[in-house]
Amino acid sequence: MKVFVDASLLVYLNVKMSDEEAELIEDFWLNLLLKHLLYTNILVLDEAIYVSRRKYGVPFRETIDFIDKAVLPYVSVLSIGLNEYLRAKKIMEEYCLNPSDSIHIATIENYGLQAVASEDEDFDKVGVKRLWIKR
Repeated sequence: MKVFVDASLLVYLNVKMSDEEAELIEDFWLNLLLKHLLYTNILVLDEAIYVSRRKYGVPFRETIDFIDKAVLPYVSVLSIGLNEYLRAKKIMEEYCLNPSDSIHIATIENYGLQAVASEDEDFDKVGVKRLWIKR
C-alpha cells in the first residue's frame, strides 16, 4: 500500500520517550518500512523539525540529521504545487481542517496514496484510511 507519513510519526521517532512507548513507535515504523511504500512532503519535514524543537527541545541539527539518515533513504518526498493548493482550499472549506492537514490530504489524493500514518484523528473526517498504533 502507498502510505503518506505524517509529522506526528516522525516527531515520535525523533524524541525521547519511555522504553515502552519507543518500542511501540519503532515497531510501527518497522512494519511500515517492510510492508508499504512510504511518501511524505516537505511540509511534513518542516513540521517535524519545528515541533521537535518547540515542544520537545530537540535542536534543529539533531532533527535534520535524523531526517537525513532515518527518513529520506526510505520515504519519497512528493512535490507540493498549485494542484495541491487548489485541492487543499476545497478541503479546508468542506471539512474545516487546518491548512497543513488540508495540503497533506490534497497530496494523498493527487498522488493516489491509499493511507496516512498519523495519530491525527482529523484525517478521519475526510475518509482517508489512517494507520496508527493499536494499544
